[in-house]
Amino acid sequence: MQRHKIGLFSAIAIPITSMVGSGWLFSAQLNAQLAGNYAFIAWILAAFIAIIVGLCFARLCALFPERGLNAKCVSLSHGKDFGMVFAFAIWFGLLAMIPTEAQATVQYLSPFVKFTTLYHGDSLTWSGKIFAIVILGVYFSVNYFGIKLLAYVNNVSTVFKISIPTLTIIVLLVAHFDAANLDLAVNHYSVSSIQTALIGAGLVYAFNGFQVVASFASEIKNPTRNIPLAIIISIAITLALYMLLQFTFMTAMPQEAAEKGWAALNFSSPLVNLTMLLGLNFLTILLIADSIVSPSITGLTYLGSCSRMLYAMAEKGQMPRWIAKLCPVHHLSKRSLLLNFIIGIIVLLNSASWASLMVITTAFNVLGYMGAPLSLAVLGSKKISTKLMTLFVFVVLALLLAILPVKDFLLNNLAITIMMAVYAVLQLKQGGFNWFALSFTLFLWVLMLVASSIIATIMLAIVFFLIVTSERFISKLGHRLS
Repeated sequence: MQRHKIGLFSAIAIPITSMVGSGWLFSAQLNAQLAGNYAFIAWILAAFIAIIVGLCFARLCALFPERGLNAKCVSLSHGKDFGMVFAFAIWFGLLAMIPTEAQATVQYLSPFVKFTTLYHGDSLTWSGKIFAIVILGVYFSVNYFGIKLLAYVNNVSTVFKISIPTLTIIVLLVAHFDAANLDLAVNHYSVSSIQTALIGAGLVYAFNGFQVVASFASEIKNPTRNIPLAIIISIAITLALYMLLQFTFMTAMPQEAAEKGWAALNFSSPLVNLTMLLGLNFLTILLIADSIVSPSITGLTYLGSCSRMLYAMAEKGQMPRWIAKLCPVHHLSKRSLLLNFIIGIIVLLNSASWASLMVITTAFNVLGYMGAPLSLAVLGSKKISTKLMTLFVFVVLALLLAILPVKDFLLNNLAITIMMAVYAVLQLKQGGFNWFALSFTLFLWVLMLVASSIIATIMLAIVFFLIVTSERFISKLGHRLS
């Protein structure tokens, strides 16, 4: 029904408010630490990855404008057993980002809350976690009343979320500008620093919000036109903002802090700490306010997206069917929303800080991205150009995944393997499981072993892609395309 659908402006606002979240508060410092002057190239590369994956999702949305499409596109092309690993990865990757956004708010506010200690050492205290749970409750409340209220809150806050970073950039450039800072510690960095920063500095994390628009595919007017436009425009706006912010952060740094080198920076609340060093008290107050608004709007948007993903998984039989029930008034699954809220609290209680969750959630998100080119290669045009484009996207994502630290790669693979083992047992009890569905899990373990070699990673990705997108493999999965 059209009255439940949103237009182009809202479709652009949703990914922008998802991308301008906690990332803008922390990533400028982390990127400077890990990449130095290569930080700007790292931002461009992260945006490029987001665009090529986003266009895959956009094409799939044009073919299948369905609720929670990013969680079920591989199930449409390869069947629910093979698609389960991608659905789980993209759902859990976004879900884990919800408490991360709440943590970011608490961490930024912690120096200014005097009646209790919210953040101590490198982690939230119990008071901090309770405060973060209250913030999660606000996310839940806004989403409870459906897409229209979410879009309204999102549209209003988008202006604030863009204006505060823009004002921050202008004021900092006027208050202190030292181009000599860009020459600091150049010898400590190389092109390989770009790779490290993509995941380690949270750049891929910062752009991850581009995909949430695919979750709302069935609730967007004219999705064939509006979804690709929303993805491209939102990424372009966000890239410009992050590039300017990076430049401003590095040139506005006082000499006594900058001369120690970017790697020595260790601000707990980077932008607030910088404005305090420069004596910009009014901007400090605005940044404190934005540390509440930016992560919160991103978090509530992710919660809305995750509720639609879990609904889509239930609809495909990958989760209990009772979740796939829509509220006739607000046109969403409130059962799915409540489950995501509860799981978000559990994740929050078992994590320490923003940084502790950022890398592992990025890993799950990249795994989810990999499903888009695989699905489009099967469901899209049979032209060789489509095959080559989707192959290129899959190889790029394999190279990105190979950057993961070994410890995080191992944890990621263990989580996926355990999840697929549990899912296989449940499916066998209900009637059957196709063992070819474990091929992607096997691919991940082999990729971890060869990740140190770029050539081996590329060759593995090409071979795997060609096998799993072939008609013969699809028939082995026992899946028939409708």
